[in-house]
Amino acid sequence: MKNKIIRLLVIVVTILIVVDQTSKLLVSNRLVNGSIGNEKFGLEITSNTGMAFGFNDGSNGKNIVLTIFILLIIATFIKNQLERIDTKTALALSFAISGGISNLIDRMFRGGVFDFIKFYNITFNLADIFVVLGWILLVVFLIDYSRKN
Repeated sequence: MKNKIIRLLVIVVTILIVVDQTSKLLVSNRLVNGSIGNEKFGLEITSNTGMAFGFNDGSNGKNIVLTIFILLIIATFIKNQLERIDTKTALALSFAISGGISNLIDRMFRGGVFDFIKFYNITFNLADIFVVLGWILLVVFLIDYSRKN
């Protein structure tokens, strides 16, 4: 079971990182004028040096360290709880981890996170969706687990 969970984590994280980085590459190569769409929805290239919701805005170096620290905490949790992690939890963790790693790649090699999906006044990317989805799934699974016990 341990090997199955580790394999699942590695495969899903790798696929999601490739999907996110490919989407950023495609948008940066195709979106020459910087934006398409309207004020409510579209594609608009921006660089975000902050964390979620503007936290630590402009502190890219600090955010790299903070992201690595959070990923290490998650990795330690997985290592210590591997026997108890089921497939659903592994998938949720995979989403959160892949989004964090993909945005970390942006921070390290682009100087900030490459955002391009515009929805009203918010601009984000697929990695952001992965992180949010991963944490939402973890909370849902924890609530479900606590109801069963």
